[in-house]
Amino acid sequence: MKTQRGLTLITVVIVLAVAAGIFWCFTYGEAYWDNLEVKHLVRQAANMCYREHDPKVVKIYIIKNLHQLFDEKVEDHGRIITITKIDFDDDDVRVERSEVPLKADVWLTYNRTINIPLVGGTRTLQFNEHAEQELSPVKW
Repeated sequence: MKTQRGLTLITVVIVLAVAAGIFWCFTYGEAYWDNLEVKHLVRQAANMCYREHDPKVVKIYIIKNLHQLFDEKVEDHGRIITITKIDFDDDDVRVERSEVPLKADVWLTYNRTINIPLVGGTRTLQFNEHAEQELSPVKW
């Protein structure tokens, strides 16, 4: 009968994989969680195109909601300023309508800067979100 050997290579690999997964979730998890909210907002804006015919109104809706979701008040040298967790310009939001086929496309490109713990550096992630909405009348 063999006695148990203790720590094996498989055990070490599993422990390292779990540690790497926890580190990734701690580092990048918030950015990808926030991206789910952005995806939802872009889909809502695409659906809004069905009843709203002016792309500028839809673009303003997206920008306003992005600021509501991601603006934070921080202290900078004794004064309170508002910063946005995601980095985007008004030109990064595009709303286009086409006649043939009758549809609307909504694009949003933004950057998110991540602080990497233990290493002390930062990394910038770029996200590109797209939603498409068919605008042809429903046939019952």
